Amino acid sequence: MLGSNLAIVVVAVFGVWQLGGDKAVIVGVLTTAFTAISGVTTAYLGIKAVSNTAQNIALGSGPGRPQGVGVDAVPAQRGPEASGG
Repeated sequence: MLGSNLAIVVVAVFGVWQLGGDKAVIVGVLTTAFTAISGVTTAYLGIKAVSNTAQNIALGSGPGRPQGVGVDAVPAQRGPEASGG
């Protein structure tokens, strides 16, 4: 995430430098760079939150779940021979 944000900043600085540094150009480039950095950061944090939530659910340490109740507490699946079929 840090690398992509740094790349956006470098491109923004380079763009302002190449386009002459006019105030309108600076505002446009910085606004676009801020939007891109916000999007990348939001996506990273969203993916991280979903990943952590899924991991907590899989390991049985999610909120609202009694301690010790997790994957091991799921009853074993019975095969066709055990169900009489």
